[in-house]
Amino acid sequence: MRNGFAAFVLFCLVMVASRDARAFDDSTRRPFYVQGIVGSYSFWASFEGTDLVFWHPDVEFGYHFTGRHDGFVLGIRQGFNVGRDPFDIGQTELRGGYDFAIPLKNGRFEITIAPYATFGLDYLFRGPQAGLRFAAGIEGKLFFIENVYVVVRAIELSAGEFVDLGPLEKNVYFNFNGGVGAGFAF
Repeated sequence: MRNGFAAFVLFCLVMVASRDARAFDDSTRRPFYVQGIVGSYSFWASFEGTDLVFWHPDVEFGYHFTGRHDGFVLGIRQGFNVGRDPFDIGQTELRGGYDFAIPLKNGRFEITIAPYATFGLDYLFRGPQAGLRFAAGIEGKLFFIENVYVVVRAIELSAGEFVDLGPLEKNVYFNFNGGVGAGFAF
C-alpha cells in the first residue's frame, strides 16, 4: 500500500512539474500569405474516357487564425486548367485547412505540412457553362529566406460537375493535380 501511494505522489509531482507536450512547435512566420503554383499539371478523367492533361496554375491568398503561419487557415484560390480548348476552365474556390509548422535552426528555416480541402465554382471560358468543384490535398512549404517559401503540392484529388459540357455526354469529371510554386507570408 505504501509503495502504491509513493508511486501516486511521484506521478503527481512529475505531472505538475512537466511542460505542455506538443507534437509541433509554433510557427515563427506571420499569419497572412499569398502563394502561386506555376510548375503544375492537372490530369482530367471523365466518365466517357476523355482523359486530358492541363497546365494548372493558381494563385491563393489566406489567413491563419492563430496569428502565426500554423493552425486553422482559410483562403481564396483562383485557378485555371489551360491547354485543351474547348475545355479551358477557370476555378474560384474557398480553401480551408490546418497547417502544421516544424521550425528548424531556431526558426531560421521552417517546414509546414498543410492538409486542406476546397469548395468552389468551375466555369468554361468558351461559354456560360458552370458547375461545382470539390478537392482535398496536401502541400508542403519550406521557408528558406525570412517569409519567402517554396510550396510543393504533393497531391490534390478533385471532382467537378458542370451544368452542360457541350460535346460530352456526361457532366462529371475527376482531377489529379500537383505542382510547385512560391509564396510569401506577411
